[in-house]
Amino acid sequence: MKGTDRPRSILHVDLDPFFVSVERSLDPGLRDHPVIVGGTPDGQGRVAAVSSEARAAGVTVGQPLAAARRLCPQGIFRSGDLEAYARTSQEITNLLLAVSRRVERPSADEAYVDLTRDTPGALQPVVAAEVIKDELQRRLGLDASLGVASSRLAARVASSWARPRGLLVVLPGYETSFLAGKPVSFLPDLPPHLRAVLESKGMDTLGQLAAADPTQLATLVGPTAAERLQEAARGQGEAPIPAAAAPSWLQEEAVIRDRRNDRATLASIVESLAGRAFRRLRPFGLTPGALTVEVERQATTLRRDEAFDPGLGTEEAAAAVARTLAQPLIEPALGVRTLRVRLSRLQRPGAQASLFPRVQGSGGGR
Repeated sequence: MKGTDRPRSILHVDLDPFFVSVERSLDPGLRDHPVIVGGTPDGQGRVAAVSSEARAAGVTVGQPLAAARRLCPQGIFRSGDLEAYARTSQEITNLLLAVSRRVERPSADEAYVDLTRDTPGALQPVVAAEVIKDELQRRLGLDASLGVASSRLAARVASSWARPRGLLVVLPGYETSFLAGKPVSFLPDLPPHLRAVLESKGMDTLGQLAAADPTQLATLVGPTAAERLQEAARGQGEAPIPAAAAPSWLQEEAVIRDRRNDRATLASIVESLAGRAFRRLRPFGLTPGALTVEVERQATTLRRDEAFDPGLGTEEAAAAVARTLAQPLIEPALGVRTLRVRLSRLQRPGAQASLFPRVQGSGGGR
């Protein structure tokens, strides 16, 4: 961090296997059963994701589905739902951005979040990690293992040790000793041939790599690669996680599958959407100057919006306004397919506006 020697606090969120986790969130009956994602057992495809129960039977990613069936005849096969995976992945990113604007998603299975307390009012890193873990489970039905450390590598190793569904924190100053006994294969993006070279010279662990003679290592891999490898083995030399650009607007939505929902339930969902959208603004130090509620029915979309000067100052205010705007639009008997809350005209915080200002516009069909 610029201007301070305070160590970074990097969170690694391990959602492996992501596709299986999403399938289980859609069908809780799959929990604790061997799940194989990729197609039907009599199909010609290959395994795209596998649960720990199926992995214990010998099923691996990339295997032919027929081979997976022979190894795990009791396995439950799913073809996969790309739309659900993409939607859930975006919801995960939104959830993380509600805690920190510095989020990195190398893959669907994982995320890095910079939890360094560099702004007033920021949550303690461990508290923030616990909030994320709880929100993933409560809101999305996803289990995750989490690790907190001063570097991506140490955080990633910590999350692997926290499996399943745990949280492990590496205290500042202990990163090098924590990593020392771990195999060099933990280094991200380490090519197999380079790993073989290191292991052939007795550098099987990160500690051995970190302690190796720099000159000898440079003769093997070159001076630049040698320096980078030893820094990485100590959990050092990483580029910072880039900050996301401040948004011009934010939106949260919920697809309504249960047609039995009553007006009170739908209004509660709208409030929740407004709260979630507002929380996503916190890391950017912004508040909304306008709020829009959309209710999508089978043949039309109804919309009401309101502008505020100054902007809405609290999550509770945003939720109350959203509920008021939604009330004339949510009619269960007419069918509700999707609810949306959009925050726009984003600005720096000012004095709080009235909760119930005059409605400036109402929407019709679109």
